[in-house]
Amino acid sequence: MNCKQLMADTENTDAKQKPWLFQPGQSGNPAGKPKGAKHRLQEDFVNDVQAAWETSGPAAIDAMIADKPGDFVKMVASLMPKEATLTINDHSELTDAELADRVRALAAQLAPFLADGTGAASTIDASEAGKAIASRVH
Repeated sequence: MNCKQLMADTENTDAKQKPWLFQPGQSGNPAGKPKGAKHRLQEDFVNDVQAAWETSGPAAIDAMIADKPGDFVKMVASLMPKEATLTINDHSELTDAELADRVRALAAQLAPFLADGTGAASTIDASEAGKAIASRVH
């Protein structure tokens, strides 16, 4: 008896003796899981987490800050977006005079807040402050 015949005989014998063995291509669970079972499990889990968060979340954050501040910072960092979109206004085509006018206009807008350089609101007129600041630009 060669090896192929021995294996074929063993397979036939096993299938006859062990009817619980699956035939090739036969599923162990022909009916499968009920429709929506996985979705329902996920939904229940999220609802349970939300309920736990509502009762214990703030206290857990306070405890994490007190006991493991480094882990708290890592957790916050993990919630931040991995990429940021940055829009840069290209003013390379502006002439020096146009760019200076733009700086003067921005200085006039910021003057009430930054006129004295401290960030405190100023008592001087915004247009006067804008001229004063813009004069320092050139």
